[in-house]
Amino acid sequence: MQKSKFTKSLIFLMTGMFLLVSVLAMAAENPWFVIKDTRGVCSVRQAKAKTPKTIAGPFATKAEAQKAKEESCAKATPASPKKEPAKKQL
Repeated sequence: MQKSKFTKSLIFLMTGMFLLVSVLAMAAENPWFVIKDTRGVCSVRQAKAKTPKTIAGPFATKAEAQKAKEESCAKATPASPKKEPAKKQL
């Protein structure tokens, strides 16, 4: 009887540990990076590690990466001056 309780307890403990580790592994997300491609277009992507095209990162949330994209891509590419619409003469 004692051996049976020990076996059941051990199985229950091992099952609980397996479930805990599985849930934690599934919950861990890849970090977010700001990446600039060969055409010079910046984008926010989720990846396991930095790439040679990474401008900024890693970030925990996509919102942080979007904010960094606005800052770093604005520095990387100069903004063209806005043209004013031509006024019609009467």
